[in-house]
Amino acid sequence: MQQTNEIKVSLRREYELYSNAVAFYKKALQEFEEKYHLSTQTFLKRFEDGQMGDEADYFDWYAFAKLLARWRKTRSAIRSAIQ
Repeated sequence: MQQTNEIKVSLRREYELYSNAVAFYKKALQEFEEKYHLSTQTFLKRFEDGQMGDEADYFDWYAFAKLLARWRKTRSAIRSAIQ
């Protein structure tokens, strides 16, 4: 029983860590969207189609969008495990 509680406490900490990462990447994406007046979804389509160029910001934007998706997926799995 004690191990189960310790595991849940650890998972809750991990969930908080992932939630903080999700918030960070969401804020970063919002800043790119405001700077370039473009939604992330539109940007991703254009970037993947080779229509955006080679600006460093674009590579960061792309990476942050992909990382956000991964962090969200893992956070969701953690949430399922602790419920």
